[in-house]
This record gives sequence, structure tokens and C-alpha cells, in this order.
Amino acid sequence: MSLSFWNPNSVFAGFDDPFFDPMPSTLLGIPPSLTPFKTDTMRHSSPRYEVTESDKQFRLAIDVPGVKPDDMKIELEHEGRVLHMTGGRKVKTDKSFEEYKFEKRFTLGRDLDTSKITAHLSDGVLVLTAPKKEKVAPETREIAITQGEAPALMDETK
Repeated sequence: MSLSFWNPNSVFAGFDDPFFDPMPSTLLGIPPSLTPFKTDTMRHSSPRYEVTESDKQFRLAIDVPGVKPDDMKIELEHEGRVLHMTGGRKVKTDKSFEEYKFEKRFTLGRDLDTSKITAHLSDGVLVLTAPKKEKVAPETREIAITQGEAPALMDETK
């Protein structure tokens, strides 16, 4: 089973973490005060996650402390091959609120039954579980050989 970040347009696919900056803004002559994610009103964060699997199932545990189920959205995209998770939380500071947002996409392996994926939130940890598809042994069938001329191609227009 493979799991990777999904970023179809980036040369740096897999590094969609907002703290990873492939081109530092200082090299572009942009003052640090004008770079993204430096505002006091909204900060982007990247939740930590852990992947485990067995022969029967796949499990993804994501740390989302302080985030409520109503403040998150989990979707399957691209025919069930991409897991898209977004969410956020507000934290009260001395005089105002700070808002933290996150967004992650994971490419799921073809061996998962994504129609049976489940999500559970407990103690600030979101756990997504998906069973693996049962492996079917390849079927072997003997084909009889008939001696003589092969039949003509069938006409599909009739």
C-alpha cells in the first residue's frame, strides 16, 4: 500500500507542507513581513500523522487537537484515489482570536476498499480506517484448440 501527498501541479509534489518553501522569499527580494502565513489573523498548520497497516486494513491517524468534527471536512476525490482533508480551529489570545487552518491530500493505494472507509475522532486524534481488498488468486482456464479455419471477424454494425 502506498500513501503519498497529492499535488498534481507541483514539481515539488509531496511537499505541500506550508512550512516547506522550495523558493525562499528572501531570494526573490520579498520582505519577510509580506510572505504568506505571517499574518496575526490566520496561520496555516500541518497536522502530524501516522500510517499503519496490516494484511487486512490500512489506518491513518492524524493529530487535530482542539478541532471539532463540524470544523473538518473529509472527502474522497478522483474516483476514491485521493483523500482530501480540510479544517481549522480558532484559539482565543489576550485580545483576539487566531485562526489555524489545515489542508492535506493523500493518494491512496489501489488495494484499499475506499467505499468502506471510516473516520473516528477521539482525544484530538482523527483515525481513518479502510479495509484492504481481498486478493483474488488468478484464475487458470484451459482453452480448447479447434483445427481448421478461424471464423471471420464479426460485423459490429448489424
